[in-house]
Amino acid sequence: MSGITAAVDDAPPLEALPPEGMVATSHPRAADAAAEVLRQGGNAVDAAVTAAAVLGVVDPMSTSIGGDCFALVWDATERALHGYNGSGRAPKAATLADLKARGLHDVPERGILSVTVPGAVDAYATLLERFGKRSFADALAPAIEAAEGFALTPIVARDWAKAEPTLTAGEGADVYLPAPIAGQEFRQPALAASLRAIAEGGPEVFYRGALADEIAKRSHELGGWLTKEDLAEHTGEWVTPLEGHYRGHTVVELPPNGQGIVVLEALALLDEFPLADLSPAERAHLQIEALKIAFGDAQPLVGDPEKSNVTALLDPDALESRVDALEAQKRATEHPAAPRRPAGDTVYVAVVDGEGNACSLISSVYMHFGSGVVVDGICLQNRGALFFSDPAHPGALAPGARPYHTIIPAMVFRSEKPWLVFGVVGGFQQPQAQVQILVNLIDHGMTPQEAIDAPRFRWLGSDRIRLEDGFDANAREGLEARGHRVVDEPVGFGGAQAVLIESPLEGGSDPRKDGCVRRVKS
Repeated sequence: MSGITAAVDDAPPLEALPPEGMVATSHPRAADAAAEVLRQGGNAVDAAVTAAAVLGVVDPMSTSIGGDCFALVWDATERALHGYNGSGRAPKAATLADLKARGLHDVPERGILSVTVPGAVDAYATLLERFGKRSFADALAPAIEAAEGFALTPIVARDWAKAEPTLTAGEGADVYLPAPIAGQEFRQPALAASLRAIAEGGPEVFYRGALADEIAKRSHELGGWLTKEDLAEHTGEWVTPLEGHYRGHTVVELPPNGQGIVVLEALALLDEFPLADLSPAERAHLQIEALKIAFGDAQPLVGDPEKSNVTALLDPDALESRVDALEAQKRATEHPAAPRRPAGDTVYVAVVDGEGNACSLISSVYMHFGSGVVVDGICLQNRGALFFSDPAHPGALAPGARPYHTIIPAMVFRSEKPWLVFGVVGGFQQPQAQVQILVNLIDHGMTPQEAIDAPRFRWLGSDRIRLEDGFDANAREGLEARGHRVVDEPVGFGGAQAVLIESPLEGGSDPRKDGCVRRVKS
């Protein structure tokens, strides 16, 4: 249940930590709510859960209590790191045979068949029960208030408008359309009522009570697999984080069913190259090719946690052979392991409190507005779309299985202490952007904000990449000369949030989102 445990004899006293807290997330209302929790004496977990619940209201296309949640928690008193997998399972009736009988080869991207059991409500309650100082009802109060009316921020409004075609064809049109514009107030009375019921009755209401009844009823009406029994049997789990290393730092990710192993393997490969001394083109080329190798190695192995074993990918002998392969790749490879279904979005929260506790929390409904199915104001996720149809794959659709997951909270340790709490949203861009940000921070000495602001690349599969506006022109030419095919496809570059734990704390919030950093004096 804990991964890193600091050596107490070598660690500085708690009094040496900055007497302040900090929040970084993708919406000002969520950041303000989390900051207020810290001011009122709540800790990092209290603040992170509160922010995530608010984000499920004010950024409804990205997350919801109908989605999943993963978290890393640093407990400053125990000096130990804990990981939590709050992802839900496939319904018991979800089989490849039934999928085939319906005339389908893959789980549809949208609709009721893409719905897996939502794990977020259980995750929030479990995190609070173990580490929080405040009640579940306290944590949900700002979200309830937001559901009763909030003003749209510009990027949320933009993404909402882009999702209109999906909503028009789906179940959520009567709830979310017409798409509101920036500055317009939007009310979600049904969601407010559901949140209030959960606040009063706890997770039991969602998984075994009235809300479970309504979700199961809607699933049955739409011909879905999900039943009340599936909801009632849900449990998340505490997991041991995976550790990798880069330039003397310990980088921590969660194990499968998440894709954090991609980050750790790519960094391990890049650790063998003096990136800071290379040209921008060579530096970007190596990062792209390292990520291709890591994605390719991870894809056959990442799926349901009970069937996934990725530790061999970080074995020194295995890494040595992969480093040799990377060094030999002077030109872009047409790598066959393209990221699957690259669309997707998420929300992320980084929090550090005045006592030195830290929480890296990420939640999502996967693609914009998830499945499109909305029950009592709750948008249900479409994580089932990431199941594989190959029965031999660890991520194959099966009763009770958990699918490949894109969302990956992260932390970085220096001298056995948390140094960076960070995460990136954006589906399969998440590992790619995490690597680029860490290179910016560690190899180039950028501040968190500078590292986040810097233009990014995105590998799209084979030899295809997209470069963000502002990407170094000489680097672009150098990448093209190495055989990378630069394309102009309508994909994003992710949205990052970070808190650097130095004195004073330093944060960064991605301008690609609506968010901000809030500093709270203890």
